[in-house]
Amino acid sequence: METAINNLIFLNPPGIFEAILLILLALVVVYGSYRSTRTLTESKKKFALISIHILSFLLIAFLLLNPALRKESYKEEKKNLSVIVDSSFSMSLAGDENGNTRIDKVRNFMDQNSDFFTEIEDNYIVEYLSFGETLEPSSKDSIFKEEPLGKHTNFRNLLKELKEKKDRGETDLAILVSDGGNGEESSPVNLDSLVEADLPISSVSPVSGASENDVWIDEVNASEVTFLRYEFPVEVVVKTNRKDGIDLPISLYEDDRLISIKEVYISPKTKEGSVSFEINPITLGRKIYTVSVPKVSGDLIPENNEKSFYTDVIINKIRVLHVAGSPSWDVRFMRRAMKRNPNIDLVSFFILRDPSDLVFASESELSLIPFPVNEIFGSELKTFDVVIFQNFNFQPYGIFGFHLRSIKDYITQEGGAFLMIGGNNSFESGNYGRTPISDILPVELDYLPRTLSDSISDQAFKPELTQAGRNHPIMRIIPNKDENERYWGNMPKLEGLNIVNGVDPDAATLLKTPEGEPLLAVGEVESGKVAAFLSDSSWRWNFVGAGDGDLSPYYGKFWNRLFLWFVDDPELQNIRISTDKAIYNPGDSTKIEVRGSEADITDKETMPVLTLPDGEEKEIKIEKTSENRYSGDTRVSEYGNYRVTVSEEDYDLFTDSNINGISFTVEPAVNEVRGPTANEGLLESIAEKTGGRFITTEDSPKKLGIDNRKKRTITGYETVELWDNPLFFFLLVGLLSGDWLLRRRWGLK
Repeated sequence: METAINNLIFLNPPGIFEAILLILLALVVVYGSYRSTRTLTESKKKFALISIHILSFLLIAFLLLNPALRKESYKEEKKNLSVIVDSSFSMSLAGDENGNTRIDKVRNFMDQNSDFFTEIEDNYIVEYLSFGETLEPSSKDSIFKEEPLGKHTNFRNLLKELKEKKDRGETDLAILVSDGGNGEESSPVNLDSLVEADLPISSVSPVSGASENDVWIDEVNASEVTFLRYEFPVEVVVKTNRKDGIDLPISLYEDDRLISIKEVYISPKTKEGSVSFEINPITLGRKIYTVSVPKVSGDLIPENNEKSFYTDVIINKIRVLHVAGSPSWDVRFMRRAMKRNPNIDLVSFFILRDPSDLVFASESELSLIPFPVNEIFGSELKTFDVVIFQNFNFQPYGIFGFHLRSIKDYITQEGGAFLMIGGNNSFESGNYGRTPISDILPVELDYLPRTLSDSISDQAFKPELTQAGRNHPIMRIIPNKDENERYWGNMPKLEGLNIVNGVDPDAATLLKTPEGEPLLAVGEVESGKVAAFLSDSSWRWNFVGAGDGDLSPYYGKFWNRLFLWFVDDPELQNIRISTDKAIYNPGDSTKIEVRGSEADITDKETMPVLTLPDGEEKEIKIEKTSENRYSGDTRVSEYGNYRVTVSEEDYDLFTDSNINGISFTVEPAVNEVRGPTANEGLLESIAEKTGGRFITTEDSPKKLGIDNRKKRTITGYETVELWDNPLFFFLLVGLLSGDWLLRRRWGLK
């Protein structure tokens, strides 16, 4: 419905200069009038003449401003009201001591005050919006159904977009529902532009007073790339808003395994404390670590009591300790292969004589260097990735049970690797059956030593691949599976085999004799890996495909792949899997990429399997994106560590050959949980400076004082000028004539 209203306007409004001039002229008129009437004795006569002079001046000034009567036509319509609800992750945190989440408090507020929201929907054009980093269209149903998973609350961007909506005429006032937390205490929001835009913003907070006992892990400083068996530092910074100081334990986990606990003191002055850890990774690949502090009394936000970080462990060089018992062709070619491998850092102890040999010189004259038993099997042992005993009799060299137990501990606890190579001083013929070494070997030894003839066979034999060996990455020295099997089938015979009592049930035989005796067995012992090669004639393989005076590429490749398997190098994996990130936020989409040959993936119908933090598994569909590359994605929401694996069902005889995987973790966005997580002061400031009001969800929404008056929009107008109206002319003539007549009558000039 349109309505008209008349307004008096001036078509020539004065500027600053004109206004000053009019004021000065008015003062001159008043002064001149007073001077011209000073001879009159009666005050009434003076007042009458001065009044006539002032009215005459005002009438002239009025006409000079060009007065006009403007008739405006306008229509009344509903105002645009924006209801904006914070969709960032912090809204899923606790909002009170009862543990009610902030978004649930907002939903209860809207549900309990449904009459208010029905009323504003009747009187306004209501638009529901959500905001995190940007404003997004929403609805009342979405607010009740969708969980807040936004990574960041960008109030600067929000207020900028609101001003733009105001400038476009899309909003006239707003109700902002938020906790005010954005993790940017040091960067105040500028409200000047909103004040100028005349956009009232009322704010509603679901937080009934921020926690004063919140403790949070503020920062973790660690390298994203580190080397195998090289310690790297991790610094953890913990902060609080408590008024008193506090001592807290900080726990460091690798996945779910506790690594270390240290104590940190948080000073009441600085409100923070820090502690450093040292981590020594013992396997390659991506490692997910988590640091956590316990929940203290009154701490409402447990989500910020832990934080995950990752490092990709790569290898600098495989550090090998090689102890050879006596000179032989096998030792010579083995050492030569390792020295030529650029990936290996070799420390070799080569025994040239036995202590029982008859000599006529002192020990110092015969030894190139002393055999540092205590050093290499003590403090230095954990610096090696692989330890090799090749035809080595430990007994004559001052090596005792505790030295061999150190090797066992190095394997089981430090994640090391141990290889024993055959000969007349190895396995049972070396009396290892009654030592701690027998506990970790993948083959079973007698406790009581047997005779040399019972523990070693001198018969020649042709090695054969087992079913596990056909599929194991160590044995695939030629990429094509069929060609690889043909190659191993053409290998020359070996001479000499150490006889054992069988293979450990948890190990796998990769090479065997035609009679079924193990030649190469591998296995895992707790956190370490072990292998046994039960012959001292592998040097014969060197001449297969070798040039004159050179090593066979396949001989060196076989041993190299064994060493790579010891350190879990990804190069051995037929199928490799990766993710686009190591740490995700709830609601993110995880991109998973699988690389492998067409045969490895398509023919075996290999699919990635995602293991969730609660142990549940789900398959991820992948599609081919390029040559030998496949990708898929999945959405993650639950906190914790995830693992993606690829299982090839026909590789069912040995775990390492059929499981390839990578880990990642899901945790809240750091800006949304790093304290303080709520800021009522910001919400109050927005409401105060823009002309709105601030309440909490515990208050009645009527306190917002929402004005239900409609908005007037001008549809047109008509202007009538008044300066040429005869009424003003006769009025001016009347005033001037009256002044002349009165002055004549009262005797003034």
